[in-house]
Amino acid sequence: MRGFGGQQGTEETGAPPRGELDLGALGQAIWARRLWIAIPSALALAGSLVVVNMTTPTYRSEARILVESGENPYTRSEIDRNGASDRTAVDQEAVLSQVQVLMSRDIERSVATQLELGKRAEFDPVLRGFNPIKQALILAGLAEDPLRMTSEERVMRSYFEKLTAYQVDKSRIIAVQFDSHDPQLATQAANAVADRFLEAQQANKRSQTRSASQWLSGEIDGLRRKVEEAEGRVESFRARANLFVGSNNTSLTAQQLAEVNSQIATARAQQTDAQTRSRLLRDFLRAGRPVESGDVVNSEIIRRLNEQRASVQVQLAEQSSTLGPRHPRIAELRAQLGSLDAQVRTEAEKLVRVLENDARLAGARVESLGQTLDQVKRQASEASEQEVQLRVLEREAKSHRDQLEGLLARYRDATARDSLSAMPADARIVSRATVSNVPAFPKKLPTILITTLGTMLLAIGCVATGALMSGAAQRPGRAEEGDTPPDERMPVLEGEDRAPDLAPDHGPDPVVSPESAAHEPAPRRVASAEAPDVDDGKAFEADLVEDLAGVAPLAPSVDPDEEAPAESINSLAARLDAAGQPVRRTLVLATGPGLAATGVTLALARQFAAGGRRVVMVDLDGDNAALSSLAGHGAPGLADLLGERASFAEIIHRDPASRAHLVPLGRRLAGSRDVTEDERLSFAVGALTRTYDVVLILAGQLAVDGAAFSRIAAFAGDAVIIGDTSASDPAVVAAYAALDREGLKPVTVMLTVPEAAVAA
Repeated sequence: MRGFGGQQGTEETGAPPRGELDLGALGQAIWARRLWIAIPSALALAGSLVVVNMTTPTYRSEARILVESGENPYTRSEIDRNGASDRTAVDQEAVLSQVQVLMSRDIERSVATQLELGKRAEFDPVLRGFNPIKQALILAGLAEDPLRMTSEERVMRSYFEKLTAYQVDKSRIIAVQFDSHDPQLATQAANAVADRFLEAQQANKRSQTRSASQWLSGEIDGLRRKVEEAEGRVESFRARANLFVGSNNTSLTAQQLAEVNSQIATARAQQTDAQTRSRLLRDFLRAGRPVESGDVVNSEIIRRLNEQRASVQVQLAEQSSTLGPRHPRIAELRAQLGSLDAQVRTEAEKLVRVLENDARLAGARVESLGQTLDQVKRQASEASEQEVQLRVLEREAKSHRDQLEGLLARYRDATARDSLSAMPADARIVSRATVSNVPAFPKKLPTILITTLGTMLLAIGCVATGALMSGAAQRPGRAEEGDTPPDERMPVLEGEDRAPDLAPDHGPDPVVSPESAAHEPAPRRVASAEAPDVDDGKAFEADLVEDLAGVAPLAPSVDPDEEAPAESINSLAARLDAAGQPVRRTLVLATGPGLAATGVTLALARQFAAGGRRVVMVDLDGDNAALSSLAGHGAPGLADLLGERASFAEIIHRDPASRAHLVPLGRRLAGSRDVTEDERLSFAVGALTRTYDVVLILAGQLAVDGAAFSRIAAFAGDAVIIGDTSASDPAVVAAYAALDREGLKPVTVMLTVPEAAVAA
């Protein structure tokens, strides 16, 4: 193919020759200087053997200490057993603090005294003397003079150089290591440090306990005097204010007030009861009704009168059966019955008067008790202010008493724990040091290997650096990959009509104008690459690659006899990248049927994917399903997505030969409308734009005067037109003008060339 686009063509510039690294030449250069590597390595091997055999071996012993609370319920204080104090758990900071205690000078002095380290030449440099080199360094001021330090300072420095204490990772165990030329001494020193550490903890606890006991003793004596004085003030004020306490710890005034209130309530209840009963009885008597009340019934006199009345009624009933109503006996019995009723009423009236008198007596008692209550209230109000002062004195005395009791409890615990056996250390030795007969330093074999290999690698590096700097490891330079030699450029057929020179166009949308294209000689028409019948995606991919060999942009030609250069897809990708857009949507359409547009789309996608971009190809070519066949027969695509038969993830397929993705056209059902007519197509393309860096839309042979042209052109930002004749082809000019009106920039036109030229 030939092509023309927004620019006049990529101008070929030759790159200067550039040298490249030749690993074979580098290996030969290193082998030629093998003595420069072998001799230093042999010297390093011999020197390391001598050094490790002459060095005095150092032995290392290790003891391990577990940091934990050493107290148990039997040795813990009473306050701790009752849960009154919050015992802090051992944390990482506490373990690290104990490591620093192990490195303290107090433990060093104790261990040095116990093991007599000051008498050993290993710990005192003065005892082993100085070699001439060390003396020269001391005289020159480059080394420290041990004679200026005391014997204790020299031993201390050597001791801390040989002692190592650290926390074992993710545990509360402290490892204590000690190095020495004598394995017995190393073991004794490690165990001695662990023992002195535990003794120091116990001594520290005992010292704290004794100090606390002494302080508590002085505080207790002072508090006892304060308690006595406070309680004395309470009792003196109580006697002066006459605020004596009765039963239930209640003042006499309060008790008297309560008793008077109780008596008043009782008297008022009695008065109310008597008044109520007398009023009811009087109402019965006034109404002439039978007096049926508990007071009347319970009266002995009224009971006897009722019995006599009942007897007279019996007699009257007996006589009435034989005698007439006017008989003297009947009249007598009736007279007796009336007399008895009068006596009952008289007795009831007496009872009413008695109840009324009882009510008046109860009222008089209520009045008397009320006066007594007022008097008691006045006394209670007078004593209130004094009771307030008394309570203040009592609270002060109680606070002193409680404080004294607390200090006494602590003092008893402190005196009970004032012994070494009752002071367990907050650590214990879990592993004592043992004698090791294997030297910790030097490690002979690792030292020899590291020294020899390090010297060898350093020598190889020096030799390789020299070879690289001298140029002996570089092959002669060659041209850049993008610069094709003139003899390898694609020629055209001899006698083929060539495109005239195109004037450079510096405008935003450079294109061959229809006027100039009309005067251009039309190239000889050759058979275009039609879509072959393929059975699978691999055969189709091979056809696309073969057809893609004839695709190249049209380059200007100055000399008619000069062969037109054929640029690769790299040039087309570079031309599209010239716009500098971070996200690209490119429309690829053709002015005639064939696989050329499909091949350009596939090659351009693989080119962008090889550059590390995320690329997706969208097939909208309904007449040619060649690109969709790469996804497999019947693979779901856009038609299935818009028909809600597939999800977005199901329509995206992988290109078999690259990292690019493919969205096929899909299966269109009978009677369904075209994919390009669905309004949701813009949403699908927009979603792909937000996901991928490059979206290549294959439209195939698309009529510029159709309604689908504007809808599809709205999805893209630039375009590539594939023509099969010449630049003056009306179909090419019309497609370019239509894309220009839609605002797509840049628009690149690619023309097919004779296959014979490609083969040549």
